[in-house]
Amino acid sequence: MFDSGSSLCKVFDSFSIHAHDAVIITEDTRFVGIVTLKDMMLSMKDLDNMMRPVREFMTSPLVMFDATQSIADVLEGSPSKIVVKDNNKVIGIIDHSDLLSFCYSKITPLIKHEYNLLHSVLRLADEGNKALLKLATTDSLTGIGNRRLFEEVFHSHQAVVGKYHPTLHLLIFDVDDFKVINDTYGHTIGDSVLTELAALVSNSIRKSDVFVRWGGEEFAILLRYSDMNSVITMAEHLCSIIDSHRFESVGHMTCSFGLSEIQSAEKLSTVMDRADKALYRAKSDGKNCVRIASV
Repeated sequence: MFDSGSSLCKVFDSFSIHAHDAVIITEDTRFVGIVTLKDMMLSMKDLDNMMRPVREFMTSPLVMFDATQSIADVLEGSPSKIVVKDNNKVIGIIDHSDLLSFCYSKITPLIKHEYNLLHSVLRLADEGNKALLKLATTDSLTGIGNRRLFEEVFHSHQAVVGKYHPTLHLLIFDVDDFKVINDTYGHTIGDSVLTELAALVSNSIRKSDVFVRWGGEEFAILLRYSDMNSVITMAEHLCSIIDSHRFESVGHMTCSFGLSEIQSAEKLSTVMDRADKALYRAKSDGKNCVRIASV
């Protein structure tokens, strides 16, 4: 430390001998300023300055912080040099930039850890959302889509049908005499029959076809075909596959089908009602067959 009246030359000598980076300037035992090596080098541009009092070249007022204060408090003031005291005794000086570097060195690993943690949480959340979406749109018994999925796809199709004009058909079917199966073998066997039926149909249709369990023993499929004849052929093929399949628990079993072409801007309730009427006709005509809804 130097008195404010000390010559700059005297302070310079101290810098030269002790390799100081900064010194404290006092006045009547009070800390009044600071002179850094950079200040010293700038003042030496004019050699006449060397005999002038150091108070003319110090940074003042002096910014001091107690050793117990937080780094956040110190950085908030943003002085270029930070003087640290303990019980009014100067114990050190630190550059603002050095303190920032120290903070960054400590914070960076934490930020990296928090980023990795956040990334992991977001990934888990994304997986959780996907899991929730799958749970919300999947039939828990058969593993195929459920009514909610069907409704979402249907409404999405109807929203763009005026632009792209894809031809969509609805095929619904249910198990013939399913109540007899439940009454004879029990509901557990009935559930296994529905699961086996869903797997059989899933393996017999295209990946682009939307196959769902509508409810109970009734199923629905949304199909994109260019003409009705192709859809009829596919539906009759499904009917035949089920008829010829031997189910593990009950042996022979059949299904009845109702088919309807979906009209532009048609509501789901309307097209479902038409397909249902076609299905009822299939039941009345002896079951195990396909019937087409009238427009």
